[in-house]
Amino acid sequence: MQHQTKEMNDTGKKNQNDNYIIINPSMEEFDGNNIDLKNLPLVSFCIPTKNNEDTIEACLESIKAQNYPNTEIIIIDGNSTDKTISIAQKYSDKIVYDAGTYGSACQTGLESSSGEIIASLDSDIIIPHSNWLIHAVPYFNYCNRVSSVWPLYVAPPNATGFARLYQTHLYMIFMNNRISKNIGYFGGGNTLFLRKSLEDIGGINRDIHWGADFEWAKRLKDLGYKVVFISDPLYHDTMRTFYQFFKKQFVGANTFVDSRFGLMGLSTYEILYEHLILGTKGMIKGLLIDRDYCWLYYPFLVASRFFAYGYIYLKKLRL
Repeated sequence: MQHQTKEMNDTGKKNQNDNYIIINPSMEEFDGNNIDLKNLPLVSFCIPTKNNEDTIEACLESIKAQNYPNTEIIIIDGNSTDKTISIAQKYSDKIVYDAGTYGSACQTGLESSSGEIIASLDSDIIIPHSNWLIHAVPYFNYCNRVSSVWPLYVAPPNATGFARLYQTHLYMIFMNNRISKNIGYFGGGNTLFLRKSLEDIGGINRDIHWGADFEWAKRLKDLGYKVVFISDPLYHDTMRTFYQFFKKQFVGANTFVDSRFGLMGLSTYEILYEHLILGTKGMIKGLLIDRDYCWLYYPFLVASRFFAYGYIYLKKLRL
């Protein structure tokens, strides 16, 4: 992972003057005053949930372990039927209910929170060390047009081989490509936001489920806001198995086929290039040089994603 993080850093150095994304800036470059570092602002952790008993406790424990002095935890639950609520009650400051789309839950969280900074996290995110938040918040002062502090995501140390492939290796490869070409939208989900920037774009679209985070990231970019990327990672404990990944492809396909990947800010060509060229190169390197056999899953990952998107596309053609 250290080698891949260095690649991300090197890519960022070439684009440090870019008007959208800034990668790991040094404190000497800061000239903004979005936040008062002598009186640290309230950070509201807004976490949508629905039947997440397997992951929510680790997420909330990692938030409670932060050395940051001023936080609140807002749970936005979609009518869970498992132990999610009973777990959340041990850690959260407020539980509200919204059984609508992901975008609707995020907007409900925004409206229910009080923080100057909004930490929009999924319930399967784990903050790996107690100083993460207090190190991340000062990056809002890079300049006064920063809306978001966007961290690297990696699979947790105990992740399955498939999770490491999808959440660490492919994520690094695809993000390096998008950052180097200045394509796509960044700093959507699992990111820190200034509340005022989300209010500037009129809040979060309640009508969008899959891809809502890309949509609000696009509107932030369109208003000229900047994203600061930091390589201090969050653990994303998701897509543990190929079966979980396969099921989710059909949900995402409905949204992204309709928009022809417009919500992601990518062309169909770029999607194919990432999967067929960059991913294949990564697989060859991973198997022959790194001897990381999680890459054996890659042909199945690509085939299943293309099958799901092709199936949904053909189904919509017949309607």
